[in-house]
Amino acid sequence: MQDNLAASSDPAAICSFDYEAIQAPTRALIHQSARFLYIKRGRGVIEVGGVAYDVTPNMLVAITPWTITEITAVQETLQFMRIVYDYQYINSMLKGFPGLEEDSSELLRFLSMEPVVYLDSVQTQYVDALAEHLKSELGVESTRATPPPDRPLAQLYVTNKLIELMIMYRRYVMAVRGEKDYEKGIAAENSILSYLYAHSAERLTLSSVAGAFFISESTLSKRIAETTGTTFSKLLSSIRIEKASDYLIYTDLNLDAIATLTGFVDASHLSKHFVNQVGVPPIKFRKIYSKSKTKFNRTNKNVAFEVTDYIYKNFTAEKLNASQVAAQFGVSVAEMNRLMLYYSDMNFETLLNFVRVNRACELLASTEYYVIDVAFEVGYNNIKTFNTNFYKFKGMTPTEFRNRITLQKPDGSEAKRAKVREPGEAKG
Repeated sequence: MQDNLAASSDPAAICSFDYEAIQAPTRALIHQSARFLYIKRGRGVIEVGGVAYDVTPNMLVAITPWTITEITAVQETLQFMRIVYDYQYINSMLKGFPGLEEDSSELLRFLSMEPVVYLDSVQTQYVDALAEHLKSELGVESTRATPPPDRPLAQLYVTNKLIELMIMYRRYVMAVRGEKDYEKGIAAENSILSYLYAHSAERLTLSSVAGAFFISESTLSKRIAETTGTTFSKLLSSIRIEKASDYLIYTDLNLDAIATLTGFVDASHLSKHFVNQVGVPPIKFRKIYSKSKTKFNRTNKNVAFEVTDYIYKNFTAEKLNASQVAAQFGVSVAEMNRLMLYYSDMNFETLLNFVRVNRACELLASTEYYVIDVAFEVGYNNIKTFNTNFYKFKGMTPTEFRNRITLQKPDGSEAKRAKVREPGEAKG
């Protein structure tokens, strides 16, 4: 399984450029990060998403996150350029173009449906030039000992070149295949891996995902094993760790909050999986790659994480609303919600209620506060709204939750409820 970084030397990088050579068939790889492979020499066969393609010089391969590839044959050593990029970041940038939201979304979806294009001589010259520009700006990842020079507007320059490459890729494919063939392919799209990625923050089970695809649990397990070489639980954990890494870099959220947002049971559960997969504890990872070291502190990606951070720190404020927060971060409500959906799988209102309800659960289990006081404590101004949202997230009323659930401390003991607050008693 490939990692999810655009550059192995810098988790904050949005793109990297490198050369690679393959002399023999490879095992199947799951790519967590998006990339273009630009074949310059060699012949063989590559499978992308289970479909085989002949590899020839001047072939461009587009790989989106959680796509599986495998080099099944090599007749002549394959030599190619590898352009790895931050798919989520480019996604958010494309969505920021006013009036082009639908076209922008379709552009990235197109890459997953049409993964290969064979370039003619004119197209080859154009892509060669684009690749050279990226190489000049980024350097060659595997040979440089230090980060590339800090050039003016470097991030914008690289982003523009990536989007230009995507647009030309689409035009080249359409010149050969035509729009109708593409539309048929879109209708057939039904990816289990994409579903897991989009819903990873939820309490997914083998049974629930199998049901979503109308297949048996054994069939789902078999498909995942055949395509990824791993189990359902290990695959889901890898996806969640990828998202947790971003929260560690771009927010100040504690581990419990990140665990909740990414689908882990608690901070201990997250830490255990993080160490197993990344090799260092989450806190150490955060210290090494803190957001102060990133080169794009005001990107759309950061806005999404900063808004999430802000919600966690201010959710008790009764008048907290999307318009106020969006204005504070200099974006529209619609743009803020789009960015949050990409990175948190929840819009502003959903995340705010999610945080409030989780805090309410702690209070219900550890105190004897009246339900109405709990509602006010976590930021609601009326009991009806609180009850509605609580039931939406927990499937029971606050009173039912209190009667059925006991809060467990980290040492395994049960928390005792604090003294009940009388109606009208001040918070303290």
